[in-house]
Amino acid sequence: MADPKIEEILAPLRASVKEQGDLVRKLKEEKAPEIDVKKAVAELKTRKKVLEDKELSLTPAEELFDRAKMEDLIKRRFFYDQSFAIYGGITGQFDFGPMGCALKSNMIQLWRKYFILQEQMLEVDCSILTPEPVLKASGHVERFADLMTKDVKSGECFRLDHLIKAHLEKIKSEKNTKAELKAEIEEILVKLDGMTADEMSAMMKRFDMKSPVSGNELTPPIEFNLMFNTQIGPSGLVKGFLRPETAQGIFVNFKRLLEFNQGRLPFAAAQVG
Repeated sequence: MADPKIEEILAPLRASVKEQGDLVRKLKEEKAPEIDVKKAVAELKTRKKVLEDKELSLTPAEELFDRAKMEDLIKRRFFYDQSFAIYGGITGQFDFGPMGCALKSNMIQLWRKYFILQEQMLEVDCSILTPEPVLKASGHVERFADLMTKDVKSGECFRLDHLIKAHLEKIKSEKNTKAELKAEIEEILVKLDGMTADEMSAMMKRFDMKSPVSGNELTPPIEFNLMFNTQIGPSGLVKGFLRPETAQGIFVNFKRLLEFNQGRLPFAAAQVG
């Protein structure tokens, strides 16, 4: 049962988050200008962060989750480990051990029991390779990319929008920053997601941004495609990608699924991947 004193402290913060959430929904329903919606969403994120920080500060020390110990335990028990660890490993790639495989299998079985059997969704299992025309039509080839920047000496990469956000928030938090600049930074942060490479490059120059690790100069923005490209077939002439999502395989099989469902709508389809 929650401590009444803690709940009393958190109540106004939760009310503040709810109030801002209602405002965001109202603006979206009324189709308000995008800039107004973004400002409201940014304020909602700020209020949520304040609430989360307060909840964490009020949590008794013995109830805090020790992530480092948890990760050490599941690696020692070989739930999972970094792929190719004996060769140094690769960030973001993992191998499941016996317990990890069993856990994954149980989760998929529960998912299948609910969504496929109880909800009667149509399950498919599509190719993990997708030819380029499919992802061009969906817009992935054009838009599925992040702007990056590199340390000119070490070659270390940074995601540019995250770098700009962290740099500007640091300036904003400094005591000697003028109110006018703080207000301008808030406007920039609201517009950051929609900025072009040229606009982000201008921000880098204006605020004299350097590598947060080494202090070295940074390269101009570089577009990094988040999809892994490959060649399909022995000739290597058919360009393709490892699928960035499972939805495209379902979309391109819509007609076959509709026929399987005897032409009846609506229906739902799903796959694991």
